[in-house]
Amino acid sequence: MIYAAKVKSEGQTAGTFIVTPQYIRVDGTDAPDIEALPVFGLEPEIGDVVFCAEGINDFSQAMQMIFNDNGGAYPLIIASLEQVLVFSLSTLQIKGKVKLGDGGKKMVLGDTIKTEVQKMIDQITQLRQDFASWTPVAQDGGAALKTVITAGFAMKPDADLSEILSENHELD
Repeated sequence: MIYAAKVKSEGQTAGTFIVTPQYIRVDGTDAPDIEALPVFGLEPEIGDVVFCAEGINDFSQAMQMIFNDNGGAYPLIIASLEQVLVFSLSTLQIKGKVKLGDGGKKMVLGDTIKTEVQKMIDQITQLRQDFASWTPVAQDGGAALKTVITAGFAMKPDADLSEILSENHELD
């Protein structure tokens, strides 16, 4: 059976929740609160409306009875109306194109831009050092400065920003 329920509180068992099923029994009474386990990384909050799935049987639904008669159903929280998509993931790999929000702006490639920006930082640092260590020589027409710059700043690799944008991922 699949039914809607409202999350009432945290359950007695770690990681579970007490839910109030939103259906009436055949005899006209409200369904009792029951402990349910969220699956698929769902993290419901108190007050959320969730969907639960459980087997229908004539056995007690209390946790301790599951061990005694091994027939009690244990509901699983399979979806949440309050949280459109909330998962706890340790790794997520998406292949193909991804658009976040309305998209339209290409996302930068983190490692690539870090490498290229570091090249620019290295150049600026070297240029500062070159000017700090340069001793002007009168009447040399800048030859001393040219020597310092050629040996330092000019030797640093140039940044290449032509491939820092993702072809597959966009962000708004």
